[in-house]
Amino acid sequence: MDDLLGKQLDQYHIEAVLGEGGMGAVYRALDTNLARPVALKIMHRQYASQPEFQQRFLQEAQAAARLNHPNIVAIYNFSSSPTHLLIVMEYVRGLSLGAYIKQLAQRRQVMELSESLNIIAQVADALGYAHRLGVVHRDIKPDNILVARLEQPDRPDDLPIRAKVTDFGLAKLLEGGIETQSGTFMGTLPYMSPEQALASASLDGRSDIYSLGVVLYQLATGRLPFDIKTPTDAVMKHMHETPPPPRHLQPGLPVAVQSVIVKAIAKKPEERYQTAEAFAAALRRAAQGLTEQDVTVFATSAEATVVSMVTQLHEEMIVQRPSQMAAAATSSPNQRLVISQKGESPRTYKLGSEPVLLGRSESCDVTLAAEGISRHHARLEYTPSGWLITDLGSTNGTFLDEAQLQPEVPEPWDPGQTLRIGPFFMQLEGSAPAAAATAPLVTAPLPSYQAPTVMPISRPPGSTLMQSS
Repeated sequence: MDDLLGKQLDQYHIEAVLGEGGMGAVYRALDTNLARPVALKIMHRQYASQPEFQQRFLQEAQAAARLNHPNIVAIYNFSSSPTHLLIVMEYVRGLSLGAYIKQLAQRRQVMELSESLNIIAQVADALGYAHRLGVVHRDIKPDNILVARLEQPDRPDDLPIRAKVTDFGLAKLLEGGIETQSGTFMGTLPYMSPEQALASASLDGRSDIYSLGVVLYQLATGRLPFDIKTPTDAVMKHMHETPPPPRHLQPGLPVAVQSVIVKAIAKKPEERYQTAEAFAAALRRAAQGLTEQDVTVFATSAEATVVSMVTQLHEEMIVQRPSQMAAAATSSPNQRLVISQKGESPRTYKLGSEPVLLGRSESCDVTLAAEGISRHHARLEYTPSGWLITDLGSTNGTFLDEAQLQPEVPEPWDPGQTLRIGPFFMQLEGSAPAAAATAPLVTAPLPSYQAPTVMPISRPPGSTLMQSS
């Protein structure tokens, strides 16, 4: 669906791909009427062409639009045409929890326990509100949880981050007589409750509580409770198998936190927390009960490095003074982009201060003509602190020294590092101008996780920034 980039749908100018799933894609767009960024969820054409799906899509969009809560992504509008079906949503400048978890796994890291408890408690707040209004999410998973940076925490005991739940009601669209792709299964297999795996018609909020408990299990241990790849796996394991106790995987996990997780993922709904509010309260009690020793034991006994999302996201914020902006506009790098491909002679592209668009389309500054490359695949930008490379939501990914970049997250690209897009290998050659002495960085954007100093739960707050679909 990257052919929509740069196009206009109604008053929305589509600027970038934020993510893509089985039902559709999410784009960042500009609402030209209100001059504000929005997120567009555009359904795949196979769904948009089904009249029954269109009707139910409208019903679910209307139900989701009634939800007004700080931890729920707001719905602004709905639009349909013979070829497009879309929801206009609040644009959250941040990342999905799913993208963050994947990066943690790649780097053998685990999130600070207090942060995991805080994020899950905020999601439980959102679910409690929705459940009181009769809305069950049905597809709680990390990819549907966004985390945004706050200047100040919402609550005295919370961290300066805000979790936001998206995609309320969309899983329900796959119920009933809607034509779906072969093998489509409502919900997401590793996170669905036992009753959802059995396709129970009477799901209530306790199903969401189970799914959220699975997310917490994953955050606390670095692993999912079950290895599930098929609907049959989902039924058998969610219904009948007991997952490893969290402390078997993470020995430093406090007993109180394990108890919260185990209760949330109980097989029988009546044995779980009966409301999301009760789950949120238990999570906050567990967080407030963490001692300095708990934090130290968790950090030292973990096989993975414990890292702080708050610290990481604060470091990724680029705060520039006006003098920096002027420096960026008046200085330009004296570098070349060297592009190599097996069996071909290397080619070079002279770099200036303007952004460089890379992709399959001939409209790109650098055309990379090969299978598996998106039309608008990645963007290279020069800043006072050096070059940044951003994956534009490509289908097959962009790799820097073989580490896959997160979509729409600028990463520093240093000389000596190799960028790979499909069969093409790229390096920077030459030198960039020295940074002006009058334009120091206020914060250094280093998108790499760093192990924080082990501190008690009462440490000073930091800040956060994230985005997803």
